[in-house]
Amino acid sequence: MINIGNNREETASVTVENKETRQQERRLVEASQNGDKKAFGLLIRMHQKRLFRFIYGLLGSFDMTEDVVQDAFVRAYKAIDRVNPEYAFYPWLSTIARNLAYNQIRKEEKKDSLDGMQETGFDPRSTELGPLESLLNDESKKRFYEAVQSMPVKYRTVFALRHFEDMDYAAIGSYLKIPPGTVDSRLYRARKFLLEQLKDLL
Repeated sequence: MINIGNNREETASVTVENKETRQQERRLVEASQNGDKKAFGLLIRMHQKRLFRFIYGLLGSFDMTEDVVQDAFVRAYKAIDRVNPEYAFYPWLSTIARNLAYNQIRKEEKKDSLDGMQETGFDPRSTELGPLESLLNDESKKRFYEAVQSMPVKYRTVFALRHFEDMDYAAIGSYLKIPPGTVDSRLYRARKFLLEQLKDLL
């Protein structure tokens, strides 16, 4: 049975925690805009794991993801004055990183192809992702990530936002500036693609 009282307490706790986190983030953004490098480092630490997972979902390579994320941090620091502290910092940061990831994908497509990325995109030496590291020891999970990387970019992006970022359809549509119906269609195609690629495991 569901304990309604506990659920309400948990919901209230999460709400308070989110509010406190936003207040802390706002203070760090304002301090960063005043030249406090330590504050910017703390700001990045709040979001780096989430950002790494998202970009890894797009690129499928530890090395490329590290490069893109580091570049995004540098660009964010240089442009921190453009941020409105009243708004959440992560969407702005992730947009910078996503655009850099797109540039990387286009370079890889020109140089070889997305299939080439699939073959060379997994380097288990990195320990930065914690729980994700153990996933790469599982052959079926490795196959899953390889299949994700072989998807066309527009489907892969929607899939990553939905399943790695846990965004709802409306949020994805707003983030990518596409209608919710397009989000639904791309997710359907992405899942259909994965089912076809992984049918021998299902």
